[in-house]
Amino acid sequence: MVDSDFIHSLKQARTYGLGEFLEIIGELSQESTKKGVLDRKQKELITLGIALAKDCHRCIDIHTEAAVKLGATETEMRQVRRVALYLQASPEHHTGELWKAWSDSWREFSLSKGCIDRRCRELVGLGIALVNQNAHLIRMHVKAAREFGSTAEEIFEVMPIALLMDGAPALSQIPQLVHALEESEPEALPA
Repeated sequence: MVDSDFIHSLKQARTYGLGEFLEIIGELSQESTKKGVLDRKQKELITLGIALAKDCHRCIDIHTEAAVKLGATETEMRQVRRVALYLQASPEHHTGELWKAWSDSWREFSLSKGCIDRRCRELVGLGIALVNQNAHLIRMHVKAAREFGSTAEEIFEVMPIALLMDGAPALSQIPQLVHALEESEPEALPA
């Protein structure tokens, strides 16, 4: 069960002004590097996936180095690059044969064995979907992450990372994230 104060804070964040937003970003930069429900290595892998999707070379260098310091292997980082590649290659329209082929291919990759567990792959995908502001992919990754055992708290820990990497555009995706969690498991969120 997610703390109702946390849900209220997420919903309230949409109404903040620039000063409050900058204060929140400062706090999030500290929060996103702490161990929480997700460990720091997982958070760095998610951040690296977002940096790759944004094609921010400085960010890629910073988060690759940080992930290595936290014990990430080249194989794990290669798998994060594959997640970013998949998400960048997702069709714009979420219907038709191309979407079905992409969706089947993603599911096959997501279900495959690998050095990054399935849950973490979906959370990397979720981070990318949040910064790409893609409601359909947000729902898809939340649903899959829940299927692979992610808690609502783990899913919500991706949001501060997305906010840190993307700012206000990611902030606008809070309602999509809350809605996706409500769809995936209504009892996971307080009324």
